[in-house]
Amino acid sequence: MRRLEGQAVFVAGGAGRLGTAACRRLASEGARVFVTDIDEAAASAVAKGIVEAGGEAHAMYLDLADHDSIDAAFTEAEKRLGPILRMHGNGAALKLMYERDLGALDIDIEAWELTLRTNLTGHLACVKRALPAMIEAGDGAIVLTSSGAAHAAEPIRVAYAVSKAGINQLVRHLAATWGKAGIRCNAVAPGAILPEDFPQMDLYKMAMKSPRVGTGDDIAAMVAMLMSSDGEWINGQIISVDAGMSMRS
Repeated sequence: MRRLEGQAVFVAGGAGRLGTAACRRLASEGARVFVTDIDEAAASAVAKGIVEAGGEAHAMYLDLADHDSIDAAFTEAEKRLGPILRMHGNGAALKLMYERDLGALDIDIEAWELTLRTNLTGHLACVKRALPAMIEAGDGAIVLTSSGAAHAAEPIRVAYAVSKAGINQLVRHLAATWGKAGIRCNAVAPGAILPEDFPQMDLYKMAMKSPRVGTGDDIAAMVAMLMSSDGEWINGQIISVDAGMSMRS
């Protein structure tokens, strides 16, 4: 099934476990993919793999904390692919999350601000760059990556959780404001996509309502559906893809 035949898709954060899977799935559905990532070599490798498999893909450096970088990437994407009517915002400051994102009392303000600038403000900047073409076309689909951390609580990673909660509200705002103009915006909230040797994997397996652990392909399948015509009547939703770990309404 090729539900995205000929669609130009901009992916912010297209390398790494989830980003790579998303780019490959979108390309397999017929999309022409513009892969961007702060790791330019990894983005290029993803694009090369898509091309070798018979698809169309291009790659470029993108730093979500740098608005000039975002503008340059969109300009190049439009030059190569034409109007961008599909966008997937997936990038996040994961290194900061693991190394410096502590509780409210202990986190340093620089880490807090850079996390929000990357995970939240950077996605807003991408949206602001993508929206005009979508509004003009009367057609657009934006899929952002949220997290179970946005609706849960833990004693650390406060900046990451707040940034993802902000993504959820950004999604609702965009859907409420431009849904009548033919633009959809949703988010996927992935569960624990972890390697089998992850130290706390047994605890995660106990929480999952599935006989197996998740993969990037599970998330990518939802991203592709939301971008396709199969997702035309879904707007403003935060969809948990987590093997029933959250079970929330």
